[in-house]
Amino acid sequence: MSNLINYQPGGLQGPAGNGSRLPVQTNKALARLQHRTIVATAQVQAQAYLGREALFAVADISELEGQLAQLCPLATTRLEAIAKMTALGIAQTVAQFRG
Repeated sequence: MSNLINYQPGGLQGPAGNGSRLPVQTNKALARLQHRTIVATAQVQAQAYLGREALFAVADISELEGQLAQLCPLATTRLEAIAKMTALGIAQTVAQFRG
């Protein structure tokens, strides 16, 4: 029980455990780390959103391609080509996204 340290309001303890505040450099480093973490999290969320939207868009295009091919079987080859080019364009957009 002798190792317990009383709570000191007003900040984190320094490395020596003497109740001093963290050095200014440490506070700045922590702020930079927090900022980088927030930015990285936003980038991940943006990439996930873009990926979901791209998947739904390609699925919609594929569904429409199939429906139109049933309506006009002579256009199947052309519809397939357009759908492939569109899906490729979407994939390229996802690949080029950097957030």
